[in-house]
Amino acid sequence: MAEQKPIKVLIVCAMGMSSSMLESKTIEAGKNAGFEVKMHAITTPDVGIWDWQANWVDIVLVAPQVRFKRKSIAQAANPLGIIVQDIDAVTFGMVDGDKLFAQVRAALQARDAGASVESLSGR
Repeated sequence: MAEQKPIKVLIVCAMGMSSSMLESKTIEAGKNAGFEVKMHAITTPDVGIWDWQANWVDIVLVAPQVRFKRKSIAQAANPLGIIVQDIDAVTFGMVDGDKLFAQVRAALQARDAGASVESLSGR
């Protein structure tokens, strides 16, 4: 059996403080489910200079306070096969890593089953 690739996730947020807690809880939830999750959080100014090809991820999760950036992020990421989704405000506020990991898994399973990246990104 081939070794499973890690799930690569990018979180876009305002300052990175709350998202770092959510990041560790989501990595833990993935580990408990038998998956390696690699997450990285960046701020909205950094997303403008992010090299999507060099730093490819499976999914970009946009924090509630910067949701207004989702469309421009999707325009850059979707052509490379990268899903872009909002993080639910309650999931973010409650730092619910289990729920966020479930969102990531559902999106990746839908993509792997043939759903378009654009439809999964709400475009």
